[in-house]
Amino acid sequence: MKWSMLITMIACLLHSSSVWADAPRFIIDSHYHARGTQAWVKQTVETYRKNNAMCCALTWIKDIETVKEAVKKYPDVFIGFGRVDLDNPNAVREVQQFHEAGFVGMKFHSPRHNYDNPIYFQVYRLCEEYGMHMLFHTGISSRRIKDEPSWGSSSRMRPMYLDTICRMFPRATIQGAHFGNPWYEEAAEAARWNPNLYFDVTGSTLHKFIKLDRLAEFKSILWWASDEGEATSHTLKGGPSAFEHIVFGTDEGPSGLETNIERFQRLLDANKVPDKIREKMWGLTMANVLGIDPVTHKFKKKD
Repeated sequence: MKWSMLITMIACLLHSSSVWADAPRFIIDSHYHARGTQAWVKQTVETYRKNNAMCCALTWIKDIETVKEAVKKYPDVFIGFGRVDLDNPNAVREVQQFHEAGFVGMKFHSPRHNYDNPIYFQVYRLCEEYGMHMLFHTGISSRRIKDEPSWGSSSRMRPMYLDTICRMFPRATIQGAHFGNPWYEEAAEAARWNPNLYFDVTGSTLHKFIKLDRLAEFKSILWWASDEGEATSHTLKGGPSAFEHIVFGTDEGPSGLETNIERFQRLLDANKVPDKIREKMWGLTMANVLGIDPVTHKFKKKD
């Protein structure tokens, strides 16, 4: 064999090794909307298995049977999450239906009152009792241009309202979507004092920071490091360090997974996040929250 060929082969192997080392070992997409069709199920399985990923499929009640069957058939890919309208008189009943169907989380969006209004506490209390992870849209909400007025106020979904919910329901785990865009510092400060509060950075959050070349600013927003010897009276002692409150998500269809992996990797690199914490952000934190074995992709048996 010629030396040039040997050198080329070694270089290729080294490149492959470095790419593999940078790739996440296990992913949970914590923010993924169910489409309710078999074509969506098929594409999700193909895309997520290829990337050693699972997804929390956010499901309206009309699609409960489709997603329930997908979870049963592809338990290594799908994690059942329900979605209800908090102002719907049937909200409690629907949460019960999702729980009985084996779903382990719930998604909330566009309330008519602030998220921490006590009129919603019955729903949250039920989720806490069932051990269902709660995902709240936070920050600005998308809309379409219409001639007719429509209800909706992003101000009802500020991230600080989750601070109240975390304190009132301390056995629950809470997640805010989009890192509270544009109230990033508010989201971070709410997380700083609540070990059961997490945020994803889906939607336009990373788009904006990448476009403006501001990714490295995250370390000034997520500034504390309570598990690294800097715990003081100004930071929750023994709680997670700042970046441990961030979890991976896409908020896109299956074709968006790999693009979002790339964006998230850029976030981690720009802020020099340690490898151990990166693994938690990619999937181990959500695996711990939901009781999933990251090796087998199966739910762990409860004691």
